[in-house]
Amino acid sequence: MGVGSMGELKEWRSDHPNNYFAPRFQVHMWFDEIEHTIIDDVIEWVKENEDVYANDRWEHYNIFSWNYPTVKRLKELIKRSYEELCAKIGIHAEENIWIRGWVYPMKKGMQLKRHYHALHENSFLSGNICLTENNTTTDYDLPYLGWVTTENSKGRMTLFPSSLPHGVDKLEEEERYSLAFDLITEQGMDFFRSNNQSKTDPLLLAVKL
Repeated sequence: MGVGSMGELKEWRSDHPNNYFAPRFQVHMWFDEIEHTIIDDVIEWVKENEDVYANDRWEHYNIFSWNYPTVKRLKELIKRSYEELCAKIGIHAEENIWIRGWVYPMKKGMQLKRHYHALHENSFLSGNICLTENNTTTDYDLPYLGWVTTENSKGRMTLFPSSLPHGVDKLEEEERYSLAFDLITEQGMDFFRSNNQSKTDPLLLAVKL
């Protein structure tokens, strides 16, 4: 099947506020597993194209537009996980979702500092898929609560709000490969098309999920 029948939801939320200044927050994250036969195929063509990832070239390609059979399967699995997340928290799943993905190849001594993928009115969901077995974690900076640590494992896929800051500590092993991606709604893409002034914005590379 490629992905488990149902992933795992983790949720953090504030109590109901009794005044205007009381904190309000709600964060959902979804964890799923992709079987290793698929991951092994992905890491094979990822390493074949390693020169693409150097010098911040991640902004200039979309792995989900590549002509590999596994890419189509990955898109199907990501869409299913997204729909399961929406069903679990009781919201409508958007029908027309766009995706852009890239590879992050960490080498020994590298660190992925705190960052977020999108912080605007059309911010949606992002995700990462761990492609290698490493003793590492990805840490998420939750509103008001601070850092929450999640363990990485080969085949682990995580969906999280694109606005959620996250990072990875310095790598002590030789290498760690992950596939990162952003999901964008049709409304978000329409807004982008109407307001974008750049000819090189990475979002121009997005494709239908």
